[in-house]
Amino acid sequence: MFAIDTVFENAHVQTMDPKHPYATTIGVHHGNIVAIDDELEGVSAREHIDLQGKYVCPGFNDVHLHFSLLGANLNQVDLRKQTTTTLEQLYAKVETACVQAPEGQWVLGWGFDQFSLGAFPDIARLDQISHGHPVLILHLSNHAAVINSEAFKRAGYEHPEDIEDTDLVIREHGRITGLVKDSFCFMVTGVANRVSEETLLHQLKLAADCTLALGITSFSDAGTGTNPHWEGIGMTPSDIGLFQTAYDRGLIQQRGTLMPYYSALHDLGQLTGDIEQGFGLDLGMRTGFEGGLLDIGPAKVILDGAFNSLSAYLSEPYLGHPDNYGVLSWDPEEFTHHVAQLHRQGWRVAVHAIGDRAINLALDAFEHAQRLYPRKDVRHRLEHCGIADDTTVNRIIADGIIANPQGSFIKNNGDAYVELLGEERARRAYRMGAFVSRGAIIPGSTDAPCAPVDPMVSIEGMVTRTTAQGFVLGESEKLSVDQALSAYTYGSAYASHKEHVLGSISVGKLADFVVLNHDPHDVPADELHTIEVLQTIIGGVTRFSRM
Repeated sequence: MFAIDTVFENAHVQTMDPKHPYATTIGVHHGNIVAIDDELEGVSAREHIDLQGKYVCPGFNDVHLHFSLLGANLNQVDLRKQTTTTLEQLYAKVETACVQAPEGQWVLGWGFDQFSLGAFPDIARLDQISHGHPVLILHLSNHAAVINSEAFKRAGYEHPEDIEDTDLVIREHGRITGLVKDSFCFMVTGVANRVSEETLLHQLKLAADCTLALGITSFSDAGTGTNPHWEGIGMTPSDIGLFQTAYDRGLIQQRGTLMPYYSALHDLGQLTGDIEQGFGLDLGMRTGFEGGLLDIGPAKVILDGAFNSLSAYLSEPYLGHPDNYGVLSWDPEEFTHHVAQLHRQGWRVAVHAIGDRAINLALDAFEHAQRLYPRKDVRHRLEHCGIADDTTVNRIIADGIIANPQGSFIKNNGDAYVELLGEERARRAYRMGAFVSRGAIIPGSTDAPCAPVDPMVSIEGMVTRTTAQGFVLGESEKLSVDQALSAYTYGSAYASHKEHVLGSISVGKLADFVVLNHDPHDVPADELHTIEVLQTIIGGVTRFSRM
């Protein structure tokens, strides 16, 4: 008699399928869900797994995290505010790493926050403690870093005081501070990341193990690769090949979508009689995409910076900084042209746009591209969509654009938004309820390592909208637990054009789900972050377990 592979039974399953919202039993064969509940009557299975009445939902799908960067950061000095509360503590950690590092090697740290430290670190002090090493410490936004004099030299700038772009290389009273932002930060990071292949693969495994334990069964690497000069927000000019190797070796178990960073694309010249300019990539790509575990998603383009680094592009200046409206990374006309070319060629485009001015420039470009080259159901994306009024929200929905705000930012960074934007604008930061109440679908994501990678931290932010100091970033922007869970499962699948195979526990879909130690509906909203993943199941196979 024919037997399916596995029956998962005695579970409290929230399916995210409105036709069958809850279930107790799931039948899996060859990695797919083949039956649920009564459909399994009379069906035999090679294995029965008792889930002990625990809560089960579709696997979490983080559609915007920096997977390779997360792994790199896990291999560096941890300077996050959760671990480093003063500048002196930061300097002590960095100096210890400098003393221990082999001669001439880069010393890298990550995640510092000037608001919790009271100020930015400074180049003069880094020079004093570096023991001759080049030092780069990344800001929590990953859009800024503080580097020492040796790091400037390694990047090709013997005399950084001669650098003219004061938006990207910051001065105080005419003096270089070591603070660098956006494209200059990405460039220096690219120089620092020139490590061995085995180190890079080890870092990918660190990211895989970390996210697997948090129930992330699918992820999108939001900015894969660099150009041949190592300029970009990925790790190397061969990032896709590195991911393929990691999958070949079984270092990554999750389903991965790679979002090539714009600088990694290159001019292909004329493609056809009517496509005069095309964009393509190599990034070390080779045979084999691991049976559907790995694919290529939208092209990633960064249009502005971040709030915490005072570089998101705003229509009104930052509070206390009357001349600072942020930084625009592109000439608007050039940006619009390139988005149109990518759209014409069939790419989906994910534009990092945080400031309201940047968001509307991105919408202008999407609308221009669609007028020139109409396409159906494209689902271009606005990554972060940091601040938007009602008119802009309606425009985003009308254009069919996916807004991708992060709940992970709310508690972690929310108080800084109030300080930098004022209460009124802060209430419109990373809006969620405004989209969902109008019938739009939003995904779930964290932007890790710029914020905690744990989906339950992000889900808590979506539900409570409450900062660390208790300020609510817009009461009407709160989501229900069901809406937040749906965003992290079905919403993320929809944003990735994968709702036909992922996002709900339904017959015919991939058997990706998580087992939690508590039902999120039974936990106080401000304690959702305490929920733990007991099992992570991908394609019907348990890839992580603490049961």
